[in-house]
Amino acid sequence: MPFVSLGQNQAAPEERPTLVWKVEWQLESTASEALTEDMWRETLESALALKAPERWLGIPFRHAWSKVNGRWKRAFTAGLPLPTGTATPFDALALEQSQMLAESRMVRKGFLNGRIVTDTLREGHRMTLRLRLIPGARLKCCTTSVNATGSGLPSGLVSRLESEWSRHKGLPLDLDDLDRARGQLAADLQAEGWFGLTPSFLTVDIDTTESATSGCTAVELRILPSIVFGDTLPHIKGQLDSISFQWHPVELQAMESFRFDGLWWRLPQGREVRGLAHRLGLEQGGIYNPKTLADMRQSLRTLPLIQDVRVAVTPMAKSEVTPYAPLHVHIDAFPSERRVMRVNGAATTHQGLGGEVNFSLADQDFRRRAEQLSFDAGMALEVVAPYGNIEEEDSENFISRILSAGITYQTDRLMPFSPDRFTRSNKPESLISLGFRDEKRRKFSRTYVQLALTERFIENPSTGSIIELRPFEVAITSSKLKNGFITELADIGSDVLTSSFESRALLGSGVRWRLKPKVTRSKHWQWSLIMELEGAGHLFHLLDPNAPEETFIKMPSFFVETANVQVARYLRGVIDARGSWVTRGKNGVFGRCFIGVASSSIDGVSVPLEKQFYVGGPNSMRGWQALGLGPGGSGAAGLRVRGDVRLEMNLEVRQYINDWVQCAVFADAGNIWMTRADPQRARVEFDQTTFLSQTAIACGVGVRLDFGYFLLRCDAGRTVKWPEGAVINGPGWRIHPAVSLPF
Repeated sequence: MPFVSLGQNQAAPEERPTLVWKVEWQLESTASEALTEDMWRETLESALALKAPERWLGIPFRHAWSKVNGRWKRAFTAGLPLPTGTATPFDALALEQSQMLAESRMVRKGFLNGRIVTDTLREGHRMTLRLRLIPGARLKCCTTSVNATGSGLPSGLVSRLESEWSRHKGLPLDLDDLDRARGQLAADLQAEGWFGLTPSFLTVDIDTTESATSGCTAVELRILPSIVFGDTLPHIKGQLDSISFQWHPVELQAMESFRFDGLWWRLPQGREVRGLAHRLGLEQGGIYNPKTLADMRQSLRTLPLIQDVRVAVTPMAKSEVTPYAPLHVHIDAFPSERRVMRVNGAATTHQGLGGEVNFSLADQDFRRRAEQLSFDAGMALEVVAPYGNIEEEDSENFISRILSAGITYQTDRLMPFSPDRFTRSNKPESLISLGFRDEKRRKFSRTYVQLALTERFIENPSTGSIIELRPFEVAITSSKLKNGFITELADIGSDVLTSSFESRALLGSGVRWRLKPKVTRSKHWQWSLIMELEGAGHLFHLLDPNAPEETFIKMPSFFVETANVQVARYLRGVIDARGSWVTRGKNGVFGRCFIGVASSSIDGVSVPLEKQFYVGGPNSMRGWQALGLGPGGSGAAGLRVRGDVRLEMNLEVRQYINDWVQCAVFADAGNIWMTRADPQRARVEFDQTTFLSQTAIACGVGVRLDFGYFLLRCDAGRTVKWPEGAVINGPGWRIHPAVSLPF
């Protein structure tokens, strides 16, 4: 059938264009080494300018929706790109161009005689494209060689390049693979100090003489010499002969130039230089390495006071005959504004309607020493319905209130030795934080004060892998229980449950490791792992083996009601593993597995309330409200308490409808347990023979609005299975509005 040209620039707005409604592929191959039809389609489909509509279960949902809301017609009339996933108008010229591009890709795959025969079938205003692929025979790389004449590379290095290049011998000809290998060899040479040896100096020559009969080609890698002012010169390794650092202040201020640690600096007067010098990690006389410069730039950009860093490398004139080319590295640092303010908020539905707001203010250049001082404040209100044994005057709904505040001081390091004796690649940071949290709930009030020191080591700035050591953490918890709640706890008779709400002192330390491998475009699978371990109260028994099982210390009366406060003794570990299989953009399958265990080493005493686990809410088991599940198979009698063990798995399938609307289908499974049996509360302890039957399951759907800089989310979850098959009356669907993704 002859082509009918109805391009979107030729059709009048009122005319109905002919749409490409279906694309049929047919492979005719006579070569045994030819690619499969699916592999050909994946290779050539992106070369087609004409697209059929995307179909789910055979139905073009995206095209139909774009036609209903008028987006397709507006884009077609204005000559703009059509909405993603919709059908394109048929255009004979575009089809011819696509055919030429697809055939060129076949040539790059080694099919020099490959061609595509196109045909069309029109039914009304819908067009079917039939593409018949005739690849022909594929050539092979029978011989490989490296020609480095005049390049200046030593014979040993050339022999190594010949060995690496020979891996293509005997393989089918693939120009894309050869081009990637050429670029990788150039990058490896630059990493060894060969400054300026870019991929443009590496060329690939392919000899196809008599390939029609033999099916073989000769592939030669040529390394060209350098050309400077028209003269041909051999390549030479680069050496960092001089390094300078320039600070560009936000506002006008006095500057000074000086030499420190072998580098030239220009900074504002009074600026501390040692932290910046430590992050540079460059030494005068070092061999040129682009990866080292990239890591240095990323390290500086992680400083909160620096917004952008630019690095320039320029060759210098040689004053004498040396085996290296002198280079000058100049670093320009552009700081950000000194103060940053953030306000975050979210809606909560733990029991009743509520909300919270958080305020953060940071001075990113504290004391002019590249330090940071941050202030955080938060407030949350929640309408709580009455439950349990309460006093008559409190029978109406109660507004639960939470106030929080904190201050964090962040600096390069607090280690008692110079940066020269510390591993430069780790980029150590120190944080001292002081936090305050006051809760006023229906049955009790609780105040929590914490002071902690954290030493953070950035293992890989490009991926975000870090190690955090917390040498010490000191916290005081003060609790005040209402008379009705005291009576309720006495009626239950559980010492473990009662001790959860008692005042405690925490003297502990911990470590946290976040591992996140480098993401590559060729891999759809991504994963990350967070492991935490902390302990408290064991120092007393290490210093004095005869110390009693329970240790009490005297605290000022303004912290707690009584002077003697028990020192908590426990171990707590967390493993948070996350993975995703992303097929296109942000669409894919995302999962999380969370394992948390906290165990007190004092008989009859629980882990402090702040260190226990709970499930439910917008980021956990979304079929329940927060604290609405567990522990174990205790049923309704155990609701709204916490546990020592948390096992949870979450799975989500996320799909973007358009650029900013995302839909999700999810399933959650998990529960909380106690580490030890409680005679007063049956089936609350973790038992490997029963925990599967006590695992709850929920599923649901969600809609997210992705605005780029933040994401609004609303998930609707429904209980599928209660622990041990129990059925507890409650709302069929639970709505969870929130900000950002759950994991």
